Amino acid sequence: MAHVRKFLGQRLRALRKQRALSQERLGSLSGLSGKFIGEVERGEKSISIDSLYHVAVALEVPLRLLTDVRAGRRAVAPSEDAEKIFALVAGHRRPADVRRAHEVLRAMLGGT
Repeated sequence: MAHVRKFLGQRLRALRKQRALSQERLGSLSGLSGKFIGEVERGEKSISIDSLYHVAVALEVPLRLLTDVRAGRRAVAPSEDAEKIFALVAGHRRPADVRRAHEVLRAMLGGT
């Protein structure tokens, strides 16, 4: 299950950074320690569903955004570069800007 912890940790780090929160601040907002947040982000520690719920509330995201590991398929953690692109594009942007970024990436990389 280490791959699931790694996936969750990378997703958590990207969302935290997207919101310009330190590990300490996210810990404080979710009733956890910043040290523990860091351990979860590095995939070193597991997190209870209750604590994960508090983290999701602190990040203002649905719980499923942190836990969406496709059933029946091995979880593959997104690359660090992919998470950086996601954080850059998904940050507080106008929908028109996000659509334009998608069009540019699609033109550069091909595909849908």
